[in-house]
Amino acid sequence: MSTKILISSVTSSPTPQPGQSSRSSGNFSTETLPANTINFQWEISSFGNDNPNSISFIVARDVSGGSDPTIFSGVVNGKYTDVYESRSLYIANPKGATAKFVVSVYAITR
Repeated sequence: MSTKILISSVTSSPTPQPGQSSRSSGNFSTETLPANTINFQWEISSFGNDNPNSISFIVARDVSGGSDPTIFSGVVNGKYTDVYESRSLYIANPKGATAKFVVSVYAITR
């Protein structure tokens, strides 16, 4: 049986932040994980009338003074991904959102 544990949550704008080409949230961390984490699950909740299931985005890693690599693309509500440990990830290139939304990252453990 698997367990679902919230490890991080971040608020994203529906569009890139001022001065940014794609970044729409602050940084969040997936660095501290429960034992036996096998996957991440991503959940979206909207502040507006947006259907969380119509929102998608990429997750990128913030590299100081360098180009930021895409870690996960095509992330949608309920999606499972591989585990990726990082202190500085962020949401980018949101699609389908007209209002701010919250992205919650859950560790799935066995």
